Amino acid sequence: MSTLVSRIIGDMARITRAERQAATRADILAAARARFLRDGYAPTSLEQIAEDAGYSKGAVYSNFRDKPTLCREVLEAIHDTKLGEVRSIIAADRDIDELLADIEDWLERTVGDVGWTMLEMEFAVVSRGNVELTRMIGSLHGGMHDAIVTALRGVGARLGLADESDRTYSEFADLIVATTFGLGVQRAVDPTISIRPAVQAIRGVVATLTAGGSSTPAAR
Repeated sequence: MSTLVSRIIGDMARITRAERQAATRADILAAARARFLRDGYAPTSLEQIAEDAGYSKGAVYSNFRDKPTLCREVLEAIHDTKLGEVRSIIAADRDIDELLADIEDWLERTVGDVGWTMLEMEFAVVSRGNVELTRMIGSLHGGMHDAIVTALRGVGARLGLADESDRTYSEFADLIVATTFGLGVQRAVDPTISIRPAVQAIRGVVATLTAGGSSTPAAR
């Protein structure tokens, strides 16, 4: 019986340690995200992040290999949030006009996110010559592209468009990604630059799909 009790206590201790480590990691990621977005990549130190999170610098290193690794995970979390927003938009049961309005609102918020855009730019510079980081950035952007393709396919499904339109979806997604990041870079330098022309261009993409399927029974 004592052996069984010891095992149970040991298992509970391991679970507790794992939970504590997960909480520590989450706290550090939250602090790093706030610092990177507010101050930028270069000015932010691991010491500052550790202090903001309420831990030692050693705790940061025990959870993350180095500063680039920490920034990579911050960007992954941001991209996951953005991709989740896109999935939620397309998963909701809305008519085409409501879907267009939701996509426009998402683009307004995303293209205007100066802190995120600046961090992407800085990290891209850091990744130069680093194959691992370069692949990670490409994967993140590819994920955004794929999510937008999925969103456009959802519009196409409602309109009864054929599968052969996949190439069109991909090209439209390229346009959306390029516009989102390209205009974001411009606004990072000059926040007064209007995003309305880009938003209208993206809205026109979806309107083009709508027009293409307007004669089908699935159009609403």
